[in-house]
Amino acid sequence: MSARILRLVRELALAGAVIAVVTAAGALLRVNPTTFALVLFTLVLALAAWRGVAGGILASLLATACLNFFFLPPLHTWHVEDPENWLALGCFLVASIVAARIVTHARREAEEAQARSEEARLRSEEAKARRSEIEALYQLSVDLFRATRRIGSLQAAAERALVASGARGGGGLVLFGESPYRQRIVLWVGPEDDSMEDLLAAPGRHRRTFEWPAPVGRDVYLPLLIEGRASGVFVARQTDATTSALESISTLLALAVEREQLVQEQAHVEALRESDALKTSLLRAVSHDLTTPLTAIALQTGQLRRRSAPEVLPSLDALEMEVDRLRRRIGGLLAMARLEAGALAPSNEPTPPADLFRAVRENLSLIARSRPIVVRVEPDCPDLDIDPSLALEIIVNLVENAHRSSPAGEPITLLAQRHPTEERLVRLEILDQGPGIALLSPGNKPDVPSDVAHRGLGLEIAQGLARALHGTVTLANRGGGGTVAQVDLPAAQPAAAMEATGQS
Repeated sequence: MSARILRLVRELALAGAVIAVVTAAGALLRVNPTTFALVLFTLVLALAAWRGVAGGILASLLATACLNFFFLPPLHTWHVEDPENWLALGCFLVASIVAARIVTHARREAEEAQARSEEARLRSEEAKARRSEIEALYQLSVDLFRATRRIGSLQAAAERALVASGARGGGGLVLFGESPYRQRIVLWVGPEDDSMEDLLAAPGRHRRTFEWPAPVGRDVYLPLLIEGRASGVFVARQTDATTSALESISTLLALAVEREQLVQEQAHVEALRESDALKTSLLRAVSHDLTTPLTAIALQTGQLRRRSAPEVLPSLDALEMEVDRLRRRIGGLLAMARLEAGALAPSNEPTPPADLFRAVRENLSLIARSRPIVVRVEPDCPDLDIDPSLALEIIVNLVENAHRSSPAGEPITLLAQRHPTEERLVRLEILDQGPGIALLSPGNKPDVPSDVAHRGLGLEIAQGLARALHGTVTLANRGGGGTVAQVDLPAAQPAAAMEATGQS
């Protein structure tokens, strides 16, 4: 309230001072009342336009008083002789007040119109800026799509994103590895400092945008989020772009990063597919080229056996054994290739270990004639849930390796038992009495056989086929000398257990 009163006092003092000066000038110049009334009316309008409605009303009252006191007879008194002068004074007062209010209202309307015009101008500029941002984002999305259709073009995409952000002080794109602290700089423009690592890691750890004031604009660090995971960070230094525009740029750049990764993965998959196709074609060609001479050798060996002396028969037996081994190696390689290519799927069925071992002896009749093959199946050993043909290839390859590593005439033992720790597995063991497995020297990888390589392709085929059956093949030294090849394969579930599983 005191502030308003003080303002009214200032308005009254100002209006009184102006009107007093004009009145003194009119009295000295002996201006007639009509002319002086017009001058005062003009002055009231000027004061209303300058100081507002309060100043206009105060000026109207003062002007009426001065007109009466100094220019209407009797002079220098507040008395008015002529009744018409009272009417003139009243009309002058009313006209002055009304005119003051009209002028003030017009002034207010002009100010509001100017404010609306300024607001419309600001909205228009904001709309233009927004339209420019949308056009820049659209062009950026087109550029990023074109730039990331090939491998190794992510740097060009980052350059386009940096230009679209309007960064004056540089910035760039940094991708994360297993953690935000393991970074790969794809693009960086401008100076670097000692705190760069922490500044770049912060958006990745917290998955949100960070901003800091800059000499011009601000520095903005935005995470590249893909399904809630930060794959990197985009930095725009000294930029005036809006936060929404920068976030849109970071989203487009995150999509470009994801597309780059997908392109790389697709190229890798295509390379693997071509490699598998080439490997399969090569194996087929090699198997055809090797099977034909092996068949010829087998026929010639059969003819020689019928015409040779008894002392030559052991050599022919060894030759036939090697021919059979090569045939099995070729068959194993083709089986592995078909499994890896998805052209062959294991057909599992319950198989007793005794039946599997019997089939091994029948397929290795030449080895069985040259040395004892001892078969042991523990009474509590369950059946196997396997593809019999693939499991047969596994055991045959391992028995052939044991035969080659064992002294002549020493037995090879085939043992089947329940797995010592896993109820769902059966352990098959092939035990020989060879030199055993020499371990690598200290400092190298421990417990890795150094002579696995001499066991050749048979071990690799056995391990690959075991993986296809969800099993494993491992080698270990045998107590008392020799090697034990352990084959862990799935056990067949009993009928009661299968029925209970089906009911549940």
